[in-house]
Amino acid sequence: MSFWKWLGVACALFGAAPCWSAPYAPAPLSARIEAYVQASMAEGATPGIVWVYQGGVPVYQGSHGASDRRSGASFHEDALFDIGSMTKQFTSAAVLRLAEEGVLALDDPLERFFAEAPEDKTGITIHQLLTHSSGLSDENGAFDGRDSDPYKSEAEFLAPLWASPLNRSPGSDYEYSNAGYSLLAIVIERVTGEGYETALRRLVLEPAGLTQTGYRLMDWSVQNAARGYDDFHADPDRADRGLFYLERWRTEPVSYRLLGNGGLHSTPADMLRWMTALHAGDVLNADSLALLQAPLVALDDPYPPTFTHYSYGWGVGRRPSGEPWISHSGSNGVFFVSVQYGPRTDTLILHMTNTARGTVGRMGYEVARMMDDPRYEPDPVHGGPVRLVQTFMADHTPEHIDLLPAYLAARSGDPVPAAWVLNRTGLHQIEQGHAAWGLALLELNAALHPEEGNLQDSLAYAYEQTGRLERARRHYRQALTLGQSTEDCYWCSNAQAALDRLVQVASSE
Repeated sequence: MSFWKWLGVACALFGAAPCWSAPYAPAPLSARIEAYVQASMAEGATPGIVWVYQGGVPVYQGSHGASDRRSGASFHEDALFDIGSMTKQFTSAAVLRLAEEGVLALDDPLERFFAEAPEDKTGITIHQLLTHSSGLSDENGAFDGRDSDPYKSEAEFLAPLWASPLNRSPGSDYEYSNAGYSLLAIVIERVTGEGYETALRRLVLEPAGLTQTGYRLMDWSVQNAARGYDDFHADPDRADRGLFYLERWRTEPVSYRLLGNGGLHSTPADMLRWMTALHAGDVLNADSLALLQAPLVALDDPYPPTFTHYSYGWGVGRRPSGEPWISHSGSNGVFFVSVQYGPRTDTLILHMTNTARGTVGRMGYEVARMMDDPRYEPDPVHGGPVRLVQTFMADHTPEHIDLLPAYLAARSGDPVPAAWVLNRTGLHQIEQGHAAWGLALLELNAALHPEEGNLQDSLAYAYEQTGRLERARRHYRQALTLGQSTEDCYWCSNAQAALDRLVQVASSE
């Protein structure tokens, strides 16, 4: 794209007037994004990769946080992430390629591919699976279990799916269905005679020039793979989820519960190549590409202007400026990835992180709002309640514990964190030998949640570990008293055993 054409696009996007007398310079936007990212890091968030491109030109390329907290390794363009449900856009592209080749049709019913399909599902079409309007529901037994469960074969995946009731008539309404996209993966395998990933490479990945995207067949190394972190845990060793599936898939096939709907891995560089190749027509013809951007099925809970409809593997809507906008995100609860694209102005926003807790998933979408409105200044995102507490501790001493509720309220809107947050964080401090912080957190928690017997048990344990035995006995008794009004007093056996032990110690003194 020429400089003058690029200048015109940029000015049109940002509403500068007159355009040619006030040329757009990306530095102000870049500086605003950088300030937003830095403010979010100060709240315990891990921004990861945040890239903004317009007309193929980088407006902002940020890389913040650690892809490996043990070594301190930074994110980079070849860092490998689990992209979660963004897998669906690759599955949909493969299906459209097969439709272009005449191998299948978008209105083909399932009975063409599955002779064993029960009567209520034989009429479900490929189009309905692609648009989440098949009537299949992940809530009705078709998608039981977790992604991390042991391998499920095709037969083990299909049996509960066929037995599950439909949640609505096929084609009548939208309901997001991971199971439907795994069914599409099996369709791809049956019509091509190839494994899903082999077919995906031939139909989609190789035409797009992607070598670092896939499940098991892509180029990758341990050094380039981002480790996943679940900051639900205060203990950094427990928060470290490692390489997730990558090591497992060295010896084990990808479960059909995940195949085609999630779990693909990719890099920032490959995702940039993917969006460039896809919209340049290197993967799909113009008619197929138009379907990816068309508002095909209204969402059940629309979020205008970005998401009002679903197409094939993409959410579809319009920005406040009226620009057509497609987007999708993906997360397995540890990694989070989102991509947004405006075909009219060739605008791409890519966000990839290995720490999905808290509000970090908003980052890419807040950047889009910053582009819509030069005056918009989003609140920083945070890394979840545990990270917020840890950030507070880094900036304060235990004597300032009374400031914590207001600190949390200003960032999360809730001055009283869930009981598990301070309980987990305080116990970890005790285990690490940081008695002052551990006691401060656990005492505050017991005060904020006075009816929680488990918190009295934890506080008693902390007193015991720090030699405050009389206080420990008192709070173990309080834990048992509160347990009398609870059907499931899971802490009572521990509290009683500890109290008996401490009473015996006192009697022997």
